[in-house]
Amino acid sequence: MEQNLMEKNAADRRNFLKGAGFTGLGLASAAIIGSKFGAGATRVEAATAIDDADILNFALNLEYLEAEFYAMSTYGSTLVQLGVISKSEESGPTTGGSKVPNFSSSPMALLATALRDEEIDHVKYLRSALGSDAAKKPAINLNALGYGYSSVASWLKLARQFEDVGVSAYLGAAPLISNKTYLAAAGAILSVEAFHSGAIRLGCLMANVTSPAVDSQDIPPTSSHPFDVNSNALAIPRTPSEVLNIVYAGGTSSGGFYPDGMNGVITSR
Repeated sequence: MEQNLMEKNAADRRNFLKGAGFTGLGLASAAIIGSKFGAGATRVEAATAIDDADILNFALNLEYLEAEFYAMSTYGSTLVQLGVISKSEESGPTTGGSKVPNFSSSPMALLATALRDEEIDHVKYLRSALGSDAAKKPAINLNALGYGYSSVASWLKLARQFEDVGVSAYLGAAPLISNKTYLAAAGAILSVEAFHSGAIRLGCLMANVTSPAVDSQDIPPTSSHPFDVNSNALAIPRTPSEVLNIVYAGGTSSGGFYPDGMNGVITSR
């Protein structure tokens, strides 16, 4: 009887999510996680191969990228140079990017400072929560798209993409987390990322900055679509596979901002 009840609850949850338009959330990790083996072959792992720590490490890899972007664009320094993490806590260097010129005189300076500090805090928080299971920072190429640092407008262009993808990544991964404490932590970070997204999107509109769509689901900020929501006014989720497709610039297991791929279990799409 207990088993039947569990199956019924699972079915009810799937039906609710489907009815709400959340079929792309990645309810079974088997549909979104791949691992390479052999000569270029790819197999799909079973859902039981992914645990909560793996999901948080996936988020940590993304937080490393955002924190490095804001640290470099405001300080001109990497997380290792700032002492946020040690050299032994990265598997590859962070390259590319530079301090944005004339940032201090921009209305965006206050926002950029807060974004930098909070993304660095997210790295520290997730590393603390994961303890010895925390993934090392992977090699990161901040100049993967060739913009983001020459001016405040260029910075807004890339920051908007990072923040909106970050929100969608947390939303898409949340249903895969089983531990309520971890889920609450991810939800709290998701809320902050949403604050960041709204502020950056407003900045783009005020500065008349066009930030290109990163995929077919993306809704860049315009006067008619100031927020990144779908036709039901719901935030857009992305599965880990969809997020990897963006940050790997179309690569399967590496590329784009992660020249050697992410660290952890969730590394291939």
